[in-house]
Amino acid sequence: MSGPGEGTGPGEGTGSGPGMLRRLLRAFEEAPPGEGLAQIADRLGIDRAEAADLAAYWVRKGRLRREEIGGRDCGGCLAATRGCTACPGAGASTRPVLVALAPVRPEPT
Repeated sequence: MSGPGEGTGPGEGTGSGPGMLRRLLRAFEEAPPGEGLAQIADRLGIDRAEAADLAAYWVRKGRLRREEIGGRDCGGCLAATRGCTACPGAGASTRPVLVALAPVRPEPT
């Protein structure tokens, strides 16, 4: 049974138990700089794939922001502005992509 304010979605009614959605969001909000999804999943004791599903829920709800650094049009580092050829294959479609997730902080009123 869900309490007030609890919706249904990833993490609700699964083996990770009710409230895991909020725990994951709180973990992102309290994470030290550089801590990623894998470390948060390990700290919460959940599978990394499940953590990714939970994070995707918060991205859809606008509480986490997903940013891609690098990728097709690259530009993710100083070398990219100078015709980088360091990436494997050096083709625009083969450049690695770093995905960053960050909490969306409400604007002060």
